[in-house]
Amino acid sequence: MKSFEQMWDDLSKYLTCERGLDEGFADGKYTRYFAKYCKHIEGIDISEEFMNKAKETLKDCDSVNLQIMDARKTSFPDKYFDVILNTSFHEFDLSNEIFSMDFELKTEMLLEMIRLSDTICFAEIAPENISGELYKVFNPVEEHSLRTLKSNELIHKVLTDSGYELELEDYAVDEIHFDSSEDFLEEMISWWSNVRLPKDEEDKNKMKEEIVRILETENMLTDLCFHDIFRYVAYKKKN
Repeated sequence: MKSFEQMWDDLSKYLTCERGLDEGFADGKYTRYFAKYCKHIEGIDISEEFMNKAKETLKDCDSVNLQIMDARKTSFPDKYFDVILNTSFHEFDLSNEIFSMDFELKTEMLLEMIRLSDTICFAEIAPENISGELYKVFNPVEEHSLRTLKSNELIHKVLTDSGYELELEDYAVDEIHFDSSEDFLEEMISWWSNVRLPKDEEDKNKMKEEIVRILETENMLTDLCFHDIFRYVAYKKKN
């Protein structure tokens, strides 16, 4: 499987441009990669919390402008962007209470992307990513891997039905290293703290035990390295 850096090298053919849209910038981690190739980036998200985090992450990136905006109805003109990058599409209809998938909402988002650009890229966790199992520690009813799979199927259908071709599809792994198992587990607990915080120390220890069980199936805790598997694709409108 390719490395995380190789993924961005592969995507650089599409991300190298004058003007791009980062849709759902989250904490800004992936926006930094995008900024290596694109001269000016408009970043949109609906979360004030992510806005604050991303501003800190990107404080030295003068080429990025962040805005709070609904991805279903943006204020940009038609075909305003050379490329759109989305790194969290599978989570845009996420519910913390019940498992459901809002295909109407996601279709609206995709149609807005089509209005804005002829080149659309996605880089996000693959359905087989172990994070799908880890998420159940925080919300047992959430089928995160199925959500990702169905999102990918919807992307392909809507875009190909609209005259786009899949030009690139591959997988890469982002290796996240930790200094100790305790650091590793604390990080795992914090990843989905917006979904569920431990009620007390006993509850936290129970959550950690379940996370340990899942991580050890892949020897990740032994190696102190989380393997974040990404699927990345690029679609272009046919001439």
